[in-house]
Amino acid sequence: MRHLALAKILVVLSMRAAYPLAAPLLLGIFLVATVLFGPNGMSPPEALAVMRASPTLMTVLWAGWLVLGLPAARAALVPPSGTYLRWLPSPRLVFHLAGAVCALVVEAPWMLLFGRGEGLLSAATAGLAALAGHALAATRPWGAREAFAAAGVGLAVFARVPPLAFGAALLAASLSVPAAFRRAPEASAGVNRGPFGRSPLGALASTFLLGVLRSEPAVVGRALALAALAGLVLPLAARGHDLVADASIGALALGLAAVALSPGLSGAAAAVVRAERAASWLCDATGTPPGTRALAAALACGILGATSGLVLATVGALGLHAPLALGARLVVLAVASGLVTGAILVGGAREAEASPRRGDRGMVEALVWAAFGAAAASLAGELSLAVILTVGIVRVGSAARRAEVLRRLRGAA
Repeated sequence: MRHLALAKILVVLSMRAAYPLAAPLLLGIFLVATVLFGPNGMSPPEALAVMRASPTLMTVLWAGWLVLGLPAARAALVPPSGTYLRWLPSPRLVFHLAGAVCALVVEAPWMLLFGRGEGLLSAATAGLAALAGHALAATRPWGAREAFAAAGVGLAVFARVPPLAFGAALLAASLSVPAAFRRAPEASAGVNRGPFGRSPLGALASTFLLGVLRSEPAVVGRALALAALAGLVLPLAARGHDLVADASIGALALGLAAVALSPGLSGAAAAVVRAERAASWLCDATGTPPGTRALAAALACGILGATSGLVLATVGALGLHAPLALGARLVVLAVASGLVTGAILVGGAREAEASPRRGDRGMVEALVWAAFGAAAASLAGELSLAVILTVGIVRVGSAARRAEVLRRLRGAA
């Protein structure tokens, strides 16, 4: 009975830690699925048939799900508030099962897609493979066991024999979940450095990004939802205008990215600036220059924009039943456009935050950028991406140089 009571406590802690991160993600997926799999949309078997026919598309979609669901799955698998409980004289299996069950709740939309499309065994395989992937992403550094588990995840994703795929996923989850639990409290050098190594710019960007994901996940959810809706519009617009050439569809994707991503990323940019201000005491204490802070904020919001672009391209490629070449083309165009859009809009958000008189600067800049991107895509097609990248570099550099002036202006205000 005491093991059951411990499991109940662990489940409560996992749900409390994962709910703020999972709720916006699940809501966005629900909205996208309602439209994508509606009466006139695709069916789950059709979507999975497209995924199975294109290994590249399958890889992109799996990678996208693992990236989007990682914060919530990691919080559910190993809740930070439950670290002290691991010192209790209880079997490790209780901790492993409680965390795995809670993490599988986060994987529920992914499991539902495979279950509706291919049956219960495929749903279980997808859930266990996603669980193993998230556990491996939360485990650093890797050893031979983790590498073997990663190979099992790959086999589970691409194997055409369902029992073999299920066995590989089960083995991968059995190896990766205990490893994630065991490594969670460790403060190894790799974990401390984070994904950007020792770069101050990367460390600040990851700090701002994590601050937004933890304090304002709804902002990120809105940006992803708008990107998904734009992805749903892409195949409808392409068919409505009889676009069949890859270049024409790519230009349409650039225009939709400019129009749809700018409003959503405007709110995300404001959230990044608020995270930057919350960490200003630490930056002041370490002597971090304002220009470095501005570049880090641009990088953080650019990552959010690139993720939104990936969502747009993925949903659009699925709706178009796009071949490999067109799918890769859409991903490159939308991700690059989202990266530049997010990086640019931080400058307007910082202007708005520096003075109450400029409170509408962020939204105005988002609207202007959306109009500019749509017009450039309409006039120059895919070549407009070069113009967008050039303007983006100039605007980010200008914002970095102006950061010190805005810092003083904010202090005076």
